Amino acid sequence: MTVPIEFRAAQIVFLAHERSRLYAEVVQFVESRQLCWVRPIALVTDPEQIWTDSTRWTIQDLRDGSDLMCPAVLFHEALDIEVLPLLDRLYQLEASKPQTSELHQFIQQIWQAYPEAFK
Repeated sequence: MTVPIEFRAAQIVFLAHERSRLYAEVVQFVESRQLCWVRPIALVTDPEQIWTDSTRWTIQDLRDGSDLMCPAVLFHEALDIEVLPLLDRLYQLEASKPQTSELHQFIQQIWQAYPEAFK
């Protein structure tokens, strides 16, 4: 039996796959369907997967991108020691157009890696 997952609005969460994480803000948690409606913040890649050292990260700013709805089971609660350096780096970046093609590619990889979560 799986334990129900619960997230709250404005909570920062992430989807992880290989060397990348999609950080997002929860807009709404749909408890009855165990889905999260999220607003992407950034796609972060770290070849070493040392998530507490933001100097190694490659960051794609997704703050002006499209919202997503994905199974809650795929999300993890983000820690402050990850989120604060990420937000600091994002606010130092020049405003740029979101890299939606990289987001789409990441989501396709998630679909392929976890097909049972989407049934």
